[in-house]
Amino acid sequence: MAAHSHRCERARSWASLRADGELSELEARLLAAHLGRCPPCRTFALRVDAVAGVLRSARPEPPPTLTVVLPRRSRTGVRVLQTAAATVAVVACGTLAAIVAPENASRAAKPVAMVASAESPDRLRELRRPGLVQRIGVAPRNRRLPVESV
Repeated sequence: MAAHSHRCERARSWASLRADGELSELEARLLAAHLGRCPPCRTFALRVDAVAGVLRSARPEPPPTLTVVLPRRSRTGVRVLQTAAATVAVVACGTLAAIVAPENASRAAKPVAMVASAESPDRLRELRRPGLVQRIGVAPRNRRLPVESV
C-alpha cells in the first residue's frame, strides 16, 4: 500500500507540472501509464487540467490602487539631540583635560563656553575650524555651507 501511495503522490505532482507545461517527455509517458491504471489519479489530473484551463481563460484583473502616506520626518528633534550630545562630549573632554593637566585648565574652559552656546552641529564645526587651521597651517579646501532645517 505504501508503494502505491508513493506512486500516486508522484503522479499527482506530475499532473500539476503538466498543467503548467513543465513536465518532461519521460515524466509525461510515466504519468500517462499511471493514469491508465489508477482512476483516482485520473480524476485528480482531469480536475487539475480543468482548473488550469479556467484560470488561463479568465480575464486579468488590475491590482487595486493603494495610496501610501508616510508621516513627514521631523529633523528638529534630531538636531537638538546631536547638539546636546556634542555639548556633553566637549564638556566632558574639557573637564577631563582640566583634571589631567591643570595648567591647561584656562585653555579648556574657553571652548566649553563657546560650545554651550552653539545652536547646531555645523556651528560646532565652525568653532573648531580656526584652531585646526592654525595648527595645520592650511586653509580647508571646501567649506560647507550651513544647511537650513526643513
